[in-house]
Amino acid sequence: MSDSHTQPLEIRPLMISRKMEIDWADGHTSDLSFEYLRVECPCAECKGHTPDEARVITGKEDVSIVDVLPVGNYAIQIHFSDGHSTGIFTWEYLRRLDAQQAETA
Repeated sequence: MSDSHTQPLEIRPLMISRKMEIDWADGHTSDLSFEYLRVECPCAECKGHTPDEARVITGKEDVSIVDVLPVGNYAIQIHFSDGHSTGIFTWEYLRRLDAQQAETA
């Protein structure tokens, strides 16, 4: 169940700046780099089935987004230029990434 905190109104991959902007229903706008999205891909190949299996993803500074596909009413699937496309990014996960990226900035 989504609330206004985790309900996107618009998702814009900006190819020149290599950032994805997400306007949320609560008025917040996320600004996530393509590299950060790729490195933090939530798929089992990247994150593993347990924390011990998680891989450290590096060398993705120049990755682009090729396509963004909706997954139901709760997520998107991002196709990256390195051929990776198995991660399902839920609204909640994207909002969490936004908060984590802000903490490290």
